[in-house]
Order: sequence, then C-alpha cells, then structure tokens
Amino acid sequence: MAYVLVMGGLALSVSFTLGWMLWRALRWAWSLVARPSVRGGATPRPRARKAPAPRKTAAKPASRPAAKPAAKTTPREPWALTHWLADRHSALPLASLALLLYGLTRVVEFGMTRRPLSPPAGYHTLVDVLGWAAAVLVTLTLMNLLARWRCRKG
Repeated sequence: MAYVLVMGGLALSVSFTLGWMLWRALRWAWSLVARPSVRGGATPRPRARKAPAPRKTAAKPASRPAAKPAAKTTPREPWALTHWLADRHSALPLASLALLLYGLTRVVEFGMTRRPLSPPAGYHTLVDVLGWAAAVLVTLTLMNLLARWRCRKG
C-alpha cells in the first residue's frame, strides 16, 4: 500500500511538473509570436537613467599633500548567457520540488529496506536519478541567483 501511495504521489508530481513546463513553453512560444512591433507598431523605449548629482566636498587643509586619484574602472557588461540565466525564474520552484521529492523518496527507501520484503527492482535507481536531478537543479538555481545579482538594475 505504501508503495502505491509513494509511486502515485511521484507520478502526480512528475505529471504536474511536465504540465507546468509545457505551460511555460507555450507561454514563451506565444510571446515570440505576439511581438509588440506586430501588434501595435510601437516598441517600448528604455528609461533614461538620471546622472547622479556631484558630491560637494569640504575644503582640505593645505598642510596635507594631495592624494592620488584612484583609477576608475567601469564594470563590464554581463554576457548574453548571464542575461538569459537572469531572466529564467523557473529554476527555484523546480529545484524545490525536486529536493522535496528526493527527500520523500529517500525516507520511503529507508522504510522499505527495514521491512522483510525487498523493494521493487528499479526503485533504488529511481531514487539515485532523482537525487542527481535535484543536484543539477540546485546548481542551476544557484547560477540563476548569481546571474540575477550580476544583472541587477543599479
């Protein structure tokens, strides 16, 4: 009975995830089809950034020597891959779901090894694959968060 509940929950989670991914892919495809230039002809203009006001500094005493000006370096623009990763917001929910599924299947695997009957043949392999998928998604989530930090609007 526990096996049926666990595998049913796993099948429900996988089908929900696949349906969600299909929904996101369809929304992405629709956004490519319905561009603003096709619908209205007007393209949105980027906002102009205001230049920061110059700072007023107090007069320095004449007894101190003038300090050398620090070399100003402008930060480089992030790569296109970094921008692409920063725009993807689906990695965190998918990684959370995969970690939750992995944790639950690991607990069930522990319970199945303690009973006198052996677990199904492919169950250990399923747990291993789910663990690797969760690790990859967590890595992708961390890269996504780093890309968002790199491309943040200043």
